[in-house]
Amino acid sequence: MAVFDPDSARSRRVRFAVVALVALAAVGTAGAFAADPSESVPEPVRFDDAVELGLSSETDAQMAGDATLPRVQVFYSQLQYVVGYNGIGSFVDSQRDGRTERQFGYPLVAYVETFDHRDPGTTESGLFAATGAGGWTPVSEARYVVGSDALTPSGEVVVPFRNREAAAAFVDDHGGSVVGWESVRTRSFAVDSAATVRSLAPERWRTANERLAAAERRADRPVSVVVGEDAPTIDAAVAAAPPNTTVRVPPGTYEETVTVNRSVTIAGAGSGRVGSAEAPTDDAEATRVVGNGTGSVVTVRAPDIALTGLRIAGTGNETRDPEAARESRDREGKAWDTNIQLGYGHGDAGVKAVRAPGLVIDDVSVDANASGLLLREGSHATVSGLLVEGADEWQDGFMGIAGMESRLTVTDSRFEGGRDGIYLHRADGSVVRNSTFVDNRYGTHLMYTGDALVADNAFRNELFAGVTVMTRPAGNAIVGNDVRNSSAGIQASGTRTYVGYNTLVGNELGFSTSARGSLYEHNVVVGNALGARATTVVPSSRVVANDFVGNADHATAGAGALRVWADGDRGNYWEGANAGPHDPGERAYRPTSPVDAALHREVSAIAVRESPAARLLGRLRGTVPGARSGSIIDPSPAVAPYHPDRVDAVTGAAAGDGPVRADWRSALAVGGNATGTEGSA
Repeated sequence: MAVFDPDSARSRRVRFAVVALVALAAVGTAGAFAADPSESVPEPVRFDDAVELGLSSETDAQMAGDATLPRVQVFYSQLQYVVGYNGIGSFVDSQRDGRTERQFGYPLVAYVETFDHRDPGTTESGLFAATGAGGWTPVSEARYVVGSDALTPSGEVVVPFRNREAAAAFVDDHGGSVVGWESVRTRSFAVDSAATVRSLAPERWRTANERLAAAERRADRPVSVVVGEDAPTIDAAVAAAPPNTTVRVPPGTYEETVTVNRSVTIAGAGSGRVGSAEAPTDDAEATRVVGNGTGSVVTVRAPDIALTGLRIAGTGNETRDPEAARESRDREGKAWDTNIQLGYGHGDAGVKAVRAPGLVIDDVSVDANASGLLLREGSHATVSGLLVEGADEWQDGFMGIAGMESRLTVTDSRFEGGRDGIYLHRADGSVVRNSTFVDNRYGTHLMYTGDALVADNAFRNELFAGVTVMTRPAGNAIVGNDVRNSSAGIQASGTRTYVGYNTLVGNELGFSTSARGSLYEHNVVVGNALGARATTVVPSSRVVANDFVGNADHATAGAGALRVWADGDRGNYWEGANAGPHDPGERAYRPTSPVDAALHREVSAIAVRESPAARLLGRLRGTVPGARSGSIIDPSPAVAPYHPDRVDAVTGAAAGDGPVRADWRSALAVGGNATGTEGSA
């Protein structure tokens, strides 16, 4: 697709239509720049005023310092916002997907950031870098360097210049060649997508298996000290044990706090609550470690420590460390997230780990007044069979697991009560799977955390949400979870998120499409007050092959362009969409239309839908951008559920509260009936 030529006949027609209809357009989002299509050729705006797509602030770590990313800003004929693309490849890719023009209209004009007088070069790691403020040049007038040694975090970078001489000078220093826009727009770019994240989800599961197996081997060490025989207390036994051996702790109650400064295994007789089949079920046979009600009970400060078969209680109730906060106020050069680290990474816990990578937790239970397990400063941990029982009121407790800059792999565990079941901050690559979360504020809560897998978990009665992902994450996979009776099922922000094969039942909201450039597919959304909510101003994700059944409202949308929830001729299943005189699948379904939204609740809505007035309104919505703002259309609604077995498991006579599992790993491993790349939520 060529970028819009303002002097063409088509441009004049589109511009005339936009001018005539602009009064109908509604701008509903503060901070987003509203284009004035009455201008013949709109002038560039500040990039901060554009609605950003593509590679963005999710790459803070990689693009910090002097690194730079070339940008594009585009004025579309039927969109009241200026769209900013981070990376030229992102813009080129969007022009090929067949959905951008349908939703946004034709590009009136596109400007590219040029670097003629900005000392362009590379950082020590090879990322493209430049200084000062750049200018904006129409894409067709710029010259582009391709194939140079400069890179972005996702690969190749195209570097634009206003003048050929400046481009040639960059080639002399960094290689590559100078080309025009016609060459750039036909190139293929390695743009990371949610489809890539989908393909990696089974691999992340296998990686978790490998971590768990390695942790089991690491914890299996010969016994060197037995508490009660060779040492009077656990703390004394740890001090006496040689590295890479086991301290065995017989059943009983040990009233003490323990500090572990060497790589040993502390092995109790069992927690008596969760874990392996050999764990005792009688409390008298359990190994209990009880603190004095202040501070943390077990503190680990060395690599490769293992704690197994313990029941821990008697923690303090401090969720912050006042002394650390005071020290921070006097510290120069504080990190950007110092306040977050202090707010969530300090305080009391059943087990606190500081700079303790390789930590193994297995068959451990914690009665927590604050956090159950606190990981800090690279304390990468592998956790299985952990039970954390938190406070009845979330305001009175803290996290089941709080992981600060520490990668977590957790499986077969349970988190009841307290603030968040699992809270992770800058914990890229974490895996949370096969676990149960009940009566938390949030079940699993990711902040600044990417490339994670949250899979096959059960969430029940979560006050705010089952799974919440906030604040600049990228590349997360949320797959196969079962969320019920919560305020929200899944709310994931960021970019390139894959949300698939989840079962969302009886929630106030099933899921929101908060993540950009993401893929939502094969989710079963049943009996919620609201099935799904489209929230991003500029749609850039794909929602397809989901089953919406028995929701009070199937979907709503906030301000923004028309959302097309389909993949070509393949849409979603909407209960009620195929009611009426038309053949199933032949008529588009608009879940945000008051008439269509009532089809699964009110039989009389069919007559209203077939009325001449409704047809006229439908045509108006299709031509006037303002009239279709905040709306969703599925042009190809499915005639039957994609996953009738999962729908029946939560609606049929034999339906129960147990989690419904989807065989997503098999489906994704062989391609299954998974859909393509992202496009339009």
